Amino acid sequence: MSEASDHAARLLRAYQAQDKRFVERRFPLEFAPEVPALRELYSQAKSLTWNPETDIAWDRFDPARFAKATREAARRTWSRRAWSVYPGLMESTALLIRFCLESGSLGMDAKLFLSFRPAEEAKHLEVCHRMAERLGGYETDPGEPGLARVSNHPFAQAALDADVPVEAYIAALGVLDDQLDLNLYVSHLRQAKDDVVRTALRLIAGDRARHVAFAWAFLGSRVPGLDAGGRTAVIDAVRDLLANVILAGYRNTWLLPEKSREPWLAAEEEAARQGLGASTPAQERSVLRATIAQVRERLATWKLELPGVEHPELGTI
Repeated sequence: MSEASDHAARLLRAYQAQDKRFVERRFPLEFAPEVPALRELYSQAKSLTWNPETDIAWDRFDPARFAKATREAARRTWSRRAWSVYPGLMESTALLIRFCLESGSLGMDAKLFLSFRPAEEAKHLEVCHRMAERLGGYETDPGEPGLARVSNHPFAQAALDADVPVEAYIAALGVLDDQLDLNLYVSHLRQAKDDVVRTALRLIAGDRARHVAFAWAFLGSRVPGLDAGGRTAVIDAVRDLLANVILAGYRNTWLLPEKSREPWLAAEEEAARQGLGASTPAQERSVLRATIAQVRERLATWKLELPGVEHPELGTI
């Protein structure tokens, strides 16, 4: 058996063993709202739909008016952004499966909302791909092991890990990572000068805002009922994601190991200068610090204290 097939077999056995820990309970099948805020977000997702092909005026975007170096920079920037969007397809689907298996007749509001999210992630991925293609061509691979490693985390597998409380998973990926992602999109939108780029960023940010609102509303409905172990798991998950994923450069190129930053960092700086959908490192630093403060403050309202994390360049954050 080859190494690849042996790994696949081990992974399948692990999933099969894990699957037995979930017991699907279908009845009684309740549809009444349990958390009105989540049901409202589902209603918004139904009405606030858009089409990447027709709701962005691609024919008005003229890459030729930008210098070749600028197009190359923006092409790389939107390609890297696509890589960070793609995991959302798997994470959202895995989380929906977990809710369906684990909660039985409960949690219908979350299930309904999450049924829309993979399609929204697919649209975001399509927008990033289309933008990169128009700027000269989408790049399929970082071509650098360090960046590839930082960009690749088993979040979908974690969503199906019964040892990770669903509240802890949503706190880390929804409250922290999605909040940072949303705030970065808002920053990119503020810097953008091209109308087509602005439309693309605005549509993605609109969906991201609902994803973040879901995470906070879900936690608000669950945290008060958590025991001490569950509360500790939430904080541990958020702190681990911050220290080992966010501060390692998952969202911010300037946080990557130095040998992995180029040509991506220079590309983002040029794209930011030309208003093509990026922010400068200084602007992103402000967004990162503000986001961590925002998350820490909101968690504190539930008496969940997020400790500081040490970083060699940023100090205690």
